[in-house]
This record gives sequence, structure tokens and C-alpha cells, in this order.
Amino acid sequence: MSIKDFKAVIFDFDGTLYDNTGIAKAMLLGNPFRFFYMKAERNTRRALKGRDFDTPQNFKDEYYKRAAPQAFCKPEKFAYWYEKRYLRRMARTLSKKQFRAHPKVYEVFKKLSDQGIKIALYSDYNDIKERALSCGISQEALDLCQGFYSSETMGCLKPAPRGFLQIAANLGTRPKDCLVVGDRDDTDGFGARLTEMQFVQIRTRRPKEVLSFNHPIMSWEDFAAEILGKK
Repeated sequence: MSIKDFKAVIFDFDGTLYDNTGIAKAMLLGNPFRFFYMKAERNTRRALKGRDFDTPQNFKDEYYKRAAPQAFCKPEKFAYWYEKRYLRRMARTLSKKQFRAHPKVYEVFKKLSDQGIKIALYSDYNDIKERALSCGISQEALDLCQGFYSSETMGCLKPAPRGFLQIAANLGTRPKDCLVVGDRDDTDGFGARLTEMQFVQIRTRRPKEVLSFNHPIMSWEDFAAEILGKK
């Protein structure tokens, strides 16, 4: 893989720029009284994986409608909890030592930017900038990104192809000139293949399922070393 072959890199956030192994448990321990809410949130995302709802509002409506019964509440209450409580708790959890950002994120972004390669972050969850800052990614690194995208802003869940294609279009780049870097082959990798993008899988402490072995699988440290020309 030569980074010079690409004009844009789409980075997943959770599990890629930091290792998110154990984050669900850490968040639950911080607020055990919301067990059913957190379980509903995870179960609903799994059930809707790969679905495209056309608009952000359609996605939110369906997401909250499905999750609310599992949390024994109304959709409006679940929406308030998710938007005003859950994402803030996630950001606070990311400030813990075990979830600190991988080293050299800024250096990698700077090298890509210096070569004229555009950068976007594409996460399953919203508030990407706030969460990135919480886990130790610098504002200088975020300033090098051309876009921040999530399920909420795109109206679809990975690996739905429209999200990847829209990001490429927003970056002014053809899909085949994009590299996707993520920790999950079933979402990041599958979405990349559906849109003819290339994929690099970042290993985490918890092994992730691999659907296709036609892509590199490496640690963040090895990926950073390759980008920075230190391998």
C-alpha cells in the first residue's frame, strides 16, 4: 500500500484512533442505573446496521422508536437521554487513561495533509470533535480534517454505501481514490468494498471479525510508521 495512490483518507474514530476495547463496560460502571438504556442503544444499532434512512431525521425517528421499548420509556425520553446524557458520558469516559488516543495521530494527519491528501472522520456516533478532544487528539489534528460525519448526520449506519459515497463527493474525490481506515471489517471494510474504496484494518486488543483477507491488517503503530516513512 502506498499512501500516494490516494487523494483522501476516511478514518473511523472509535476503535481506530483509540482502542475502544471495554468502553461499554466502563460507561455502564459509571452509571449502572441506565443499564437498560445502554443495552437498548447497542441492540438497536446492531439491528439497524447497514440500513439507510435517506435523511438524518428519519434515522433518528426509527432509532429512538425501536430503542425506547427496550429501555421501558417513550421515544422522546430516550432521545433526550441519548443526546443530552449518553454522548456526554461517552466523552467523559474517553478521558480515562485506557482510552487515550493512539500516539502520532497529529503526525499522521499532518503528513497526509502535507501531501495534499484530504482527511475525514466517519464515526457511528455524533459529537466527534468533542469526543476526540476528550481522548487526547489535539485541536491542531482536528483542524487538518475536512469533514466530520456520523450516523446521525448521514442518516444511515455503516456499511450502507451512501455514507461513504457522500463523504467522497464532499471531499471532491472519486471513491476509488479513497482509503478507509477502520477497526471493523463488517462495517468499515464492507462499506469500503461496496464503494470500491480500499481498506486498512486496525487491530484492537479485542479481535474483530474479518470477512475478507484482501486488505492489510495492522496495528496503529505500524500504520503510523508506514505513513510517516519509518518502516
